Amino acid sequence: MFNVKPATQPRNRALVPTAGDDPSAEPPTEGQAATAADRTSSDADQASATADLAAWGRDEAAADREIVSTARDTAATARDRAAEERELAQGPGGPLYEAAIKQAGEVRAQAAADRDRAAADREQATVDRAAANLDRGRAARDRKHAAMDREHAAMDRRQALVELERAHTDELTGAYRRGAGGRVLQQELDRARRSGEGLVLAFVDVDGLKATNDQKGHAAGDARLRDVVGAMRSKIRSYEPIVRHGGDEFLCSFAGVGMVDVRGRFDEIEAAFRDQGNSGSISVGLAELRTDDDLQDLINRADEALIETRSDTKRA
Repeated sequence: MFNVKPATQPRNRALVPTAGDDPSAEPPTEGQAATAADRTSSDADQASATADLAAWGRDEAAADREIVSTARDTAATARDRAAEERELAQGPGGPLYEAAIKQAGEVRAQAAADRDRAAADREQATVDRAAANLDRGRAARDRKHAAMDREHAAMDRRQALVELERAHTDELTGAYRRGAGGRVLQQELDRARRSGEGLVLAFVDVDGLKATNDQKGHAAGDARLRDVVGAMRSKIRSYEPIVRHGGDEFLCSFAGVGMVDVRGRFDEIEAAFRDQGNSGSISVGLAELRTDDDLQDLINRADEALIETRSDTKRA
C-alpha cells in the first residue's frame, strides 16, 4: 500500500538543483523574415492603392478638362454664329464682326489646349494604373512568400518546442528532469504566494526498486517507474508538475488544496497503480508551504515526512 506522512521538522539535505544542473534555453525567436515580408507586402499594397488614387484623380481631371473644352467649343461656335449675324447686319469687315471672330478664335485655342492637357492626363493615368497593377502583382507574390515563410517559421517553432520539452523531461517516465523541474516548482511556489491559495509538496519514493531491478531486471524496474508516474498523472491536474528528483524519487506540487485532499489523491493513485497489475508500493511525505519557506525548506520537510513514514511502516 501507499504510505503517506505529513512533514514535521526539516532535515538539512541539499536537494534543490542549481541552475547549472540542467540549463534551459528560451524557445528560439522565429518568423522575423515572415514578418518583414508581410511588412513589405503591406507597403507595396499601400503604394498600389496610392497609385490607383493618383490615376483616378488624373482621370477625373481629364474628364473635367473635356467638359471645359466642350463648353469652350460650344461658346466659340455661339460666337461664330454671332459674328455671322453681325456680318449680315453690317457687312463683312465691320468692327463688331472682327471682335467676335477674334474672341471665338481665342476660345477655340483655349479649348484645344484644355483638350491636349486632358489627353496628357489620361495618358499619365494609364501609365499610373499599369504601375499600380505591377505593384499589386508584386505585393501578391510577396504575401505568398510571407505566408510560406510564416508556415516554415511555425514548423520550426513547433520543432523547437518539442526539442525543448525533450531536453527538459526524463526519457523514461516523461516527468521533468531535476534541473528544469526545480525551476517549475519554484514558479508554482511563487504563484501560490501571489495568489495566497496555498501549496502542498509531495516527496514520493518507489519502494523496493533496487530489489525489483536485482530480482527481475532493470526492464521491470523501469516499468514500475513508468507505472507510478502514469498513475500519478491520471489522478492529478494537467498543470501540476511531476519532477524526477532522483533514481526512484519524485516531487509533485499541488496548488490550492490542503493535506487531506492530497492524501485522498494518493489513495486514488494507489488504486490506479493497482489497476495496472502492480504489487509494489510507494512511500509519500507531504509538506505544506509556510510563510517563511523557500523551495529547499519545503523539499526538506517533505523528505523528513517521507523518512518518518518509512520508520512508522517498519515499526508496524
